[in-house]
Amino acid sequence: MKRAQLWNDILETQKTIDVALNNFEQVTDPALIDYYSYTLKAAGIRYQFLLRQAKRLGFSAPISP
Repeated sequence: MKRAQLWNDILETQKTIDVALNNFEQVTDPALIDYYSYTLKAAGIRYQFLLRQAKRLGFSAPISP
């Protein structure tokens, strides 16, 4: 995986987490609560994976959730 693509994937995943968290806090329908809950879980797992890849490649830029 190229470093630039990895960085873009990290930023995209952070944005996905932010949007899903915001939407999760706003919805009241049980189906949407489930949807955003699963989205947050999946994005969190992807984010952890990407951070491990970044660490393996020796990223030195600060990466925050």
